[in-house]
Amino acid sequence: MNQDRHRQAEDFLQPDERLIAVCACEPGPGVPSPPEDLLAPQEPAALGRRLEEKLPRPLQQFFKARAHEERRDQAADRLPDPAAGPGMEGGWQSEAGRFLIGRAGARGSGADLLVVTDRRWFALADVSPVWQSTPVMKQYWEVPRSAVTVVRAQASLLQGRMDIEFADFSWVAVEALTPAEAAPFAASAARYR
Repeated sequence: MNQDRHRQAEDFLQPDERLIAVCACEPGPGVPSPPEDLLAPQEPAALGRRLEEKLPRPLQQFFKARAHEERRDQAADRLPDPAAGPGMEGGWQSEAGRFLIGRAGARGSGADLLVVTDRRWFALADVSPVWQSTPVMKQYWEVPRSAVTVVRAQASLLQGRMDIEFADFSWVAVEALTPAEAAPFAASAARYR
């Protein structure tokens, strides 16, 4: 399984970039979801696009306008979602906020991969349909190595929680899907700072 993660991450490496560590993870407990109005509109599925293209132009415009209205109505009805809590600190404009907005915008179906190289940090989401057995990875976030100041794995290996602290003083909690991988991942990331 770990070799598969490394192969998936290697597909996103730049020329002469060296992979340091990869960890399958998900947001930790208490991490807020970004407000819907901060996310890019979801791209329609290929079948939906083909069907929409067959409609007369006035109907296409009507459905596009209606989708925009529903999105605006949802944003007006929702209560503000705090950008701080037991799993995150920093506003949506912080690096922690951009990480979560990118993750939510990717709309992945499986676990994320958090990747550290000799140059940068980046995150990948599996965006393949649920019925597809082969993962299709999409990069949704990237920062230079200097943007992450500390990765701290919690003492309890049963948890698998890691706190990622950024240079802008924001932080976000993630949990390794395999708790025992959290400490080695954090140690590898710190060793090559």
